[in-house]
Amino acid sequence: MIVAGYANRDRIKLKIASVYVPVPPKAAQADLATRRREHALGLAAPWVLSALPECLRQTFEGAGSRAYVSSLLPSGYAIQPAGTQLQFGDCSIVAREKDVLVRRGQDRFYVPAPAQLFKKGSSIALMHEAGARVTLRIYEPATSKL
Repeated sequence: MIVAGYANRDRIKLKIASVYVPVPPKAAQADLATRRREHALGLAAPWVLSALPECLRQTFEGAGSRAYVSSLLPSGYAIQPAGTQLQFGDCSIVAREKDVLVRRGQDRFYVPAPAQLFKKGSSIALMHEAGARVTLRIYEPATSKL
């Protein structure tokens, strides 16, 4: 039977039709919103500041060798020593010995080592190294929409 079906496969026609099946609506779960954020979010990535547009707005990104990226850093930016804490909206940014910690509510984000934080006026610059590739990102405080 299988051989006959295979041998005559060009002559066999299958018709598949769609069928509507009504499904009753599912009732909303009342406690879903309260259960949604039971645990704090944690993330380690060199772009975490770019993922927080309510706090900072990325204005520049450059990548390449360390010498090239260092030349892209505008003059006047000062490296922030370990322990420096900066506040942008509800985001708290802490420069640590080799990495950068970002707190927003219960959530904690990390820019992994090696990372350096620079500041000039109200803007900050973040330099992150991954092997021979260095990335520089410059941020301005987010503007509130009124």
